Amino acid sequence: MKTIILTGASSGIGRKTAEMLVQNGEKVIGIGRNTKKLEAAAAEWKNQPGEFAAWTMDVRETGNAAEEMKKIIDMHGNPDVLINNAGTGKFNELEQLSIEDWEQMIDTNVKGNIAITQALLPELKQRGGHIIFIGSTAGIIGTPKATVYAASKRAVLGFAEALRLETAGTGIWISVLNTGPVKTEFHDRADPTGRYKRSVEQIALSPEKVAAELVKLLEQPKRTVFMPRWMKVLSTLYQLWPAAVEKIGRRQFHRK
Repeated sequence: MKTIILTGASSGIGRKTAEMLVQNGEKVIGIGRNTKKLEAAAAEWKNQPGEFAAWTMDVRETGNAAEEMKKIIDMHGNPDVLINNAGTGKFNELEQLSIEDWEQMIDTNVKGNIAITQALLPELKQRGGHIIFIGSTAGIIGTPKATVYAASKRAVLGFAEALRLETAGTGIWISVLNTGPVKTEFHDRADPTGRYKRSVEQIALSPEKVAAELVKLLEQPKRTVFMPRWMKVLSTLYQLWPAAVEKIGRRQFHRK
């Protein structure tokens, strides 16, 4: 039984991942802000082969990260895996974003990832652990109305890449799962108008599919995974010919 710390566990990809892991007999400490949802999940899965422990925490409160991770370790033991899944977004033109909007994205998507990873790194090194980051193709190909979101996800990619080199030889695996749009509540929060959700409906992934890929990553660690797979091709083309991809994809990129 692996001990897995999973952020953003109360909904979307995080909840589906936690469910699959518990069904597979793993022990999951699910971190989230919504105590009611976390406790409901714990009650629902109490008869599964694994264990689910609800842990209420806001990853944006980075000053508390080290203390909260110590409490988790004291109660549940050293973790084998950290899945940095918590994330948020707000899609709008930069001039229309409030300071609160973009601070929330940076605090959740960047600072939260860094603080929790830093707090758990010594224990993960002892176990030869696995750290998984939920990236996004937005971190590779920035698009209109996603300026700050794209910046936050590019920061995640840079952090993961540098950490991979920094921890080389320690037995730690660093993985990044880059996804395109996923059918979760994220879109409702990111764009309350529903325009973006409608525009990506045909290509959006189910949270179940992404969760299954995360579970697979634990069993067969990889450096980077793209979902859907054609996003890898698009991202590679963008690295080689950015101007051409921007020109060809201009109409799609402006559909938010």
